[in-house]
Amino acid sequence: MSAYAPYLKFVLAIVQQTIFICLALGAVFALAAGLLLVFGSQSAFRISERMNRWVSTRAAIRPLEEHHSISRPLYRMHRIVGAMICAGALYSLLVLGMPSGGAAMTTSLSGIGTPRFSAWLSESLRIVLLAGNFGALLFGLVFIVRPSALKSLEAWADRRVSARKSTKPLEEMHLSADKFARAHPRLVGALVIVGSLYVLSNLGYALLR
Repeated sequence: MSAYAPYLKFVLAIVQQTIFICLALGAVFALAAGLLLVFGSQSAFRISERMNRWVSTRAAIRPLEEHHSISRPLYRMHRIVGAMICAGALYSLLVLGMPSGGAAMTTSLSGIGTPRFSAWLSESLRIVLLAGNFGALLFGLVFIVRPSALKSLEAWADRRVSARKSTKPLEEMHLSADKFARAHPRLVGALVIVGSLYVLSNLGYALLR
């Protein structure tokens, strides 16, 4: 862990500076927007209308909703595919079942938490991987001998979940904040000015400290 400490310190410094700059720029823009709302609300609303663009994620993820089935070529070559699954599962079981495999996992996860926690995590992960690869081995054997027996499992696992349907409520426009800002431009502008000045003062204090 100590070998990565300089690199992590360097990355952390870059992230902190980036967050600081983004907050400072955002506060400056917020201050300008608040002043514009107080002293020239009509100009602020005209700029807002030009910048207000509707972007639909449903149109963007529509290609991801198309169904592409690969079951026909897989079932046509079920012996080759099953043999490859069995070979990969057997290799993983042999490596994970050997003491050297468990020691390698413990070494790779030694930097996560205390030694006791990393040992528990590596052993738990090894057991999960052993169980998963054993299940993959059984699946591969069945796929070689009788792939039709997996039809019910395939029908259960091959359920289509529509992201466009679940995200449809997020596509609805809610203009209550815009209506409130148009009805009370000076109040909203004053609140934005106070908030931006508070952020800028805190950033200045952190910079000069």
